Amino acid sequence: MFKFGSEINKNEVEPKKSKKQMAIAERHRELILIAKDIISAEGFHGFTMDKLASASGYSKGTIYNHFASKEDVIVTISCEALKTLAQMYRKAYEFEGLSRDKVVALNVAYRIFSRLEPVLFMCVLTSKTPWVVEKSSAENIEKQNLAEEMLIEIADKFILDAIDGEDLKLAPTASTDALIFANWAVAFGSNALLNNATNSQCIERIKDPYSVLYNVNIVLDGMNWQPLSSRRDYKKVWREVEQTIFADETAYLAQIGR
Repeated sequence: MFKFGSEINKNEVEPKKSKKQMAIAERHRELILIAKDIISAEGFHGFTMDKLASASGYSKGTIYNHFASKEDVIVTISCEALKTLAQMYRKAYEFEGLSRDKVVALNVAYRIFSRLEPVLFMCVLTSKTPWVVEKSSAENIEKQNLAEEMLIEIADKFILDAIDGEDLKLAPTASTDALIFANWAVAFGSNALLNNATNSQCIERIKDPYSVLYNVNIVLDGMNWQPLSSRRDYKKVWREVEQTIFADETAYLAQIGR
Protein backbone atom coordinates (compact mmCIF):
# COMPACT_ATOMS: atom_id res chain seq x y z
CA MET A 1 0.00 0.00 0.00
CA PHE A 2 1.22 3.50 -0.76
CA LYS A 3 2.37 5.75 2.06
CA PHE A 4 1.54 9.43 2.13
CA GLY A 5 4.58 11.51 1.26
CA SER A 6 6.68 8.52 0.22
CA GLU A 7 6.72 9.08 -3.54
CA ILE A 8 10.02 10.12 -5.13
CA ASN A 9 10.27 11.25 -8.73
CA LYS A 10 12.26 8.55 -10.50
CA ASN A 11 14.03 11.22 -12.54
CA GLU A 12 15.36 12.92 -9.43
CA VAL A 13 18.54 11.91 -7.65
CA GLU A 14 18.28 12.48 -3.93
CA PRO A 15 21.33 14.45 -2.74
CA LYS A 16 23.07 13.10 0.33
CA LYS A 17 21.88 14.96 3.44
CA SER A 18 23.65 15.80 6.65
CA LYS A 19 22.19 14.67 9.97
CA LYS A 20 20.85 18.19 10.53
CA GLN A 21 19.21 18.26 7.12
CA MET A 22 17.69 14.83 7.73
CA ALA A 23 16.29 16.01 11.07
CA ILE A 24 14.77 19.10 9.44
CA ALA A 25 13.26 16.99 6.66
CA GLU A 26 11.78 14.56 9.18
CA ARG A 27 10.28 17.42 11.20
CA HIS A 28 8.88 18.90 8.00
CA ARG A 29 7.14 15.61 7.17
CA GLU A 30 5.90 15.29 10.77
CA LEU A 31 4.33 18.75 10.56
CA ILE A 32 2.62 17.90 7.28
CA LEU A 33 1.09 14.75 8.79
CA ILE A 34 -0.11 16.63 11.87
CA ALA A 35 -1.58 19.38 9.69
CA LYS A 36 -3.37 16.73 7.65
CA ASP A 37 -4.94 15.30 10.81
CA ILE A 38 -6.11 18.75 11.94
CA ILE A 39 -7.67 19.46 8.54
CA SER A 40 -9.35 16.06 8.59
CA ALA A 41 -10.94 16.86 11.95
CA GLU A 42 -11.72 20.57 11.52
CA GLY A 43 -11.68 21.32 7.81
CA PHE A 44 -9.46 23.70 5.84
CA HIS A 45 -10.98 26.83 7.35
CA GLY A 46 -10.58 25.43 10.86
CA PHE A 47 -6.87 24.88 10.38
CA THR A 48 -4.50 27.48 11.87
CA MET A 49 -0.79 27.78 12.55
CA ASP A 50 -1.59 28.08 16.28
CA LYS A 51 -3.31 24.70 16.18
CA LEU A 52 -0.38 23.20 14.30
CA ALA A 53 2.06 24.55 16.89
CA SER A 54 -0.10 23.27 19.76
CA ALA A 55 -0.60 19.81 18.27
CA SER A 56 3.06 19.39 17.28
CA GLY A 57 4.66 20.82 20.40
CA TYR A 58 6.94 23.04 18.30
CA SER A 59 7.04 26.82 18.69
CA LYS A 60 5.34 29.03 16.11
CA GLY A 61 8.80 30.30 15.16
CA THR A 62 9.84 26.76 14.28
CA ILE A 63 6.62 26.26 12.31
CA TYR A 64 7.27 29.43 10.31
CA ASN A 65 10.78 28.20 9.50
CA HIS A 66 9.04 25.49 7.47
CA PHE A 67 5.97 27.29 6.11
CA ALA A 68 5.20 30.90 5.21
CA SER A 69 1.54 30.61 6.23
CA LYS A 70 -1.26 28.13 6.82
CA GLU A 71 -1.99 28.42 3.09
CA ASP A 72 1.60 27.40 2.42
CA VAL A 73 0.97 24.25 4.46
CA ILE A 74 -2.04 23.45 2.28
CA VAL A 75 0.01 23.86 -0.91
CA THR A 76 2.71 21.60 0.55
CA ILE A 77 0.12 18.94 1.37
CA SER A 78 -1.20 19.29 -2.19
CA CYS A 79 2.30 18.59 -3.55
CA GLU A 80 2.43 15.38 -1.55
CA ALA A 81 -1.07 14.47 -2.74
CA LEU A 82 -0.04 14.88 -6.37
CA LYS A 83 3.05 12.73 -5.81
CA THR A 84 0.94 10.03 -4.17
CA LEU A 85 -1.48 10.14 -7.10
CA ALA A 86 1.44 9.83 -9.52
CA GLN A 87 2.54 6.70 -7.67
CA MET A 88 -0.93 5.19 -8.06
CA TYR A 89 -1.28 6.28 -11.70
CA ARG A 90 1.97 4.52 -12.56
CA LYS A 91 0.55 1.35 -11.06
CA ALA A 92 -2.62 1.80 -13.11
CA TYR A 93 -0.57 2.25 -16.28
CA GLU A 94 1.09 -1.13 -15.70
CA PHE A 95 -2.26 -2.92 -15.70
CA GLU A 96 -2.36 -5.57 -18.42
CA GLY A 97 -5.20 -4.82 -20.81
CA LEU A 98 -6.53 -2.69 -23.64
CA SER A 99 -5.93 1.04 -23.68
CA ARG A 100 -9.43 1.72 -22.34
CA ASP A 101 -8.94 -0.92 -19.63
CA LYS A 102 -5.95 1.10 -18.46
CA VAL A 103 -8.11 4.23 -18.22
CA VAL A 104 -10.56 2.24 -16.11
CA ALA A 105 -7.58 1.29 -13.92
CA LEU A 106 -6.69 4.99 -13.72
CA ASN A 107 -10.17 5.77 -12.44
CA VAL A 108 -10.06 2.90 -9.96
CA ALA A 109 -6.84 4.45 -8.63
CA TYR A 110 -8.48 7.87 -8.31
CA ARG A 111 -11.56 6.38 -6.61
CA ILE A 112 -9.41 4.52 -4.09
CA PHE A 113 -7.30 7.62 -3.48
CA SER A 114 -10.39 9.74 -2.80
CA ARG A 115 -11.66 7.22 -0.25
CA LEU A 116 -8.35 6.47 1.47
CA GLU A 117 -7.17 10.09 1.59
CA PRO A 118 -10.19 12.45 1.52
CA VAL A 119 -8.11 15.37 2.83
CA LEU A 120 -5.48 14.95 0.10
CA PHE A 121 -8.22 14.50 -2.51
CA MET A 122 -9.85 17.83 -1.65
CA CYS A 123 -6.53 19.57 -0.93
CA VAL A 124 -5.50 19.48 -4.59
CA LEU A 125 -8.50 21.64 -5.47
CA THR A 126 -8.39 23.84 -2.37
CA SER A 127 -4.74 24.67 -2.97
CA LYS A 128 -5.66 26.17 -6.36
CA THR A 129 -8.13 28.69 -4.94
CA PRO A 130 -7.04 32.37 -4.94
CA TRP A 131 -7.18 32.70 -1.13
CA VAL A 132 -4.54 29.95 -0.85
CA VAL A 133 -2.32 30.84 -3.83
CA GLU A 134 -1.91 34.51 -2.92
CA LYS A 135 -0.61 33.68 0.58
CA SER A 136 1.71 30.80 -0.35
CA SER A 137 5.42 30.95 -1.08
CA ALA A 138 6.54 31.12 -4.70
CA GLU A 139 8.85 28.18 -4.05
CA ASN A 140 6.05 25.86 -2.96
CA ILE A 141 3.75 27.03 -5.76
CA GLU A 142 6.50 26.10 -8.22
CA LYS A 143 6.93 22.68 -6.59
CA GLN A 144 3.20 22.14 -6.86
CA ASN A 145 3.19 23.11 -10.54
CA LEU A 146 6.03 20.67 -11.24
CA ALA A 147 4.19 17.87 -9.41
CA GLU A 148 1.06 18.62 -11.43
CA GLU A 149 3.02 18.55 -14.69
CA MET A 150 4.43 15.16 -13.71
CA LEU A 151 0.89 13.87 -13.18
CA ILE A 152 -0.27 15.24 -16.54
CA GLU A 153 2.67 13.57 -18.29
CA ILE A 154 1.58 10.22 -16.86
CA ALA A 155 -2.05 10.81 -17.90
CA ASP A 156 -0.86 11.72 -21.40
CA LYS A 157 0.58 8.23 -21.82
CA PHE A 158 -2.85 6.62 -21.48
CA ILE A 159 -4.25 8.73 -24.32
CA LEU A 160 -1.21 8.56 -26.60
CA ASP A 161 -1.17 4.75 -26.31
CA ALA A 162 -4.83 4.66 -27.37
CA ILE A 163 -4.13 6.90 -30.35
CA ASP A 164 -1.10 4.81 -31.39
CA GLY A 165 -3.17 1.64 -31.10
CA GLU A 166 -6.03 3.24 -33.06
CA ASP A 167 -8.50 2.71 -30.21
CA LEU A 168 -9.02 6.48 -30.16
CA LYS A 169 -9.06 9.11 -32.87
CA LEU A 170 -8.78 12.75 -31.85
CA ALA A 171 -11.24 15.15 -33.44
CA PRO A 172 -9.53 18.06 -35.28
CA THR A 173 -10.59 20.46 -32.51
CA ALA A 174 -9.57 18.15 -29.63
CA SER A 175 -6.28 17.73 -27.77
CA THR A 176 -4.91 15.33 -25.20
CA ASP A 177 -5.13 18.12 -22.62
CA ALA A 178 -8.85 18.53 -23.35
CA LEU A 179 -9.43 14.79 -22.91
CA ILE A 180 -7.47 14.72 -19.64
CA PHE A 181 -9.51 17.65 -18.34
CA ALA A 182 -12.82 16.03 -19.35
CA ASN A 183 -11.93 12.80 -17.57
CA TRP A 184 -10.67 14.66 -14.48
CA ALA A 185 -13.79 16.85 -14.32
CA VAL A 186 -16.11 13.84 -14.41
CA ALA A 187 -13.98 11.73 -12.04
CA PHE A 188 -13.44 14.53 -9.51
CA GLY A 189 -17.08 15.57 -9.51
CA SER A 190 -18.31 12.00 -9.18
CA ASN A 191 -15.95 11.14 -6.33
CA ALA A 192 -16.48 14.43 -4.51
CA LEU A 193 -20.26 13.98 -4.55
CA LEU A 194 -20.13 10.32 -3.55
CA ASN A 195 -17.76 11.09 -0.67
CA ASN A 196 -19.35 14.30 0.62
CA ALA A 197 -23.00 14.42 -0.43
CA THR A 198 -24.14 11.16 1.08
CA ASN A 199 -27.46 12.70 2.15
CA SER A 200 -28.32 13.59 -1.43
CA GLN A 201 -31.49 11.90 -2.65
CA CYS A 202 -29.87 11.38 -6.04
CA ILE A 203 -26.93 9.49 -4.52
CA GLU A 204 -29.20 7.67 -2.08
CA ARG A 205 -31.19 6.28 -5.00
CA ILE A 206 -28.10 5.00 -6.81
CA LYS A 207 -26.16 3.11 -4.11
CA ASP A 208 -24.02 1.48 -6.75
CA PRO A 209 -20.26 0.79 -6.42
CA TYR A 210 -19.88 1.45 -10.15
CA SER A 211 -21.35 4.96 -10.16
CA VAL A 212 -18.01 6.50 -11.15
CA LEU A 213 -17.55 3.92 -13.89
CA TYR A 214 -20.95 4.73 -15.42
CA ASN A 215 -19.99 8.40 -15.66
CA VAL A 216 -16.54 7.63 -17.03
CA ASN A 217 -18.05 5.34 -19.66
CA ILE A 218 -20.37 8.13 -20.82
CA VAL A 219 -17.31 10.34 -21.40
CA LEU A 220 -15.21 7.63 -23.07
CA ASP A 221 -18.09 6.45 -25.27
CA GLY A 222 -18.63 10.08 -26.25
CA MET A 223 -14.99 10.17 -27.39
CA ASN A 224 -15.67 6.94 -29.33
CA TRP A 225 -12.86 5.27 -27.37
CA GLN A 226 -12.91 1.60 -28.39
CA PRO A 227 -14.17 -0.86 -27.33
CA LEU A 228 -17.39 0.94 -26.39
CA SER A 229 -19.05 0.07 -23.09
CA SER A 230 -21.79 -1.74 -25.01
CA ARG A 231 -19.18 -4.20 -26.29
CA ARG A 232 -17.06 -4.86 -23.22
CA ASP A 233 -17.77 -5.59 -19.56
CA TYR A 234 -15.91 -2.77 -17.84
CA LYS A 235 -17.39 -3.71 -14.47
CA LYS A 236 -15.36 -6.91 -14.76
CA VAL A 237 -12.26 -4.85 -15.64
CA TRP A 238 -12.89 -2.58 -12.64
CA ARG A 239 -13.13 -5.58 -10.30
CA GLU A 240 -9.98 -7.11 -11.77
CA VAL A 241 -8.05 -3.90 -11.16
CA GLU A 242 -9.28 -3.79 -7.55
CA GLN A 243 -8.36 -7.44 -6.99
CA THR A 244 -4.89 -7.29 -8.55
CA ILE A 245 -2.87 -4.08 -8.61
CA PHE A 246 -4.86 -2.40 -5.82
CA ALA A 247 -5.71 -5.50 -3.78
CA ASP A 248 -4.11 -4.20 -0.55
CA GLU A 249 -5.84 -0.82 -0.75
CA THR A 250 -9.21 -2.43 -1.58
CA ALA A 251 -8.89 -4.85 1.34
CA TYR A 252 -7.99 -2.01 3.70
CA LEU A 253 -11.01 0.04 2.61
CA ALA A 254 -13.25 -2.96 3.27
CA GLN A 255 -11.62 -3.41 6.67
CA ILE A 256 -12.28 0.18 7.76
CA GLY A 257 -15.74 0.25 6.21
CA ARG A 258 -15.26 2.94 3.58
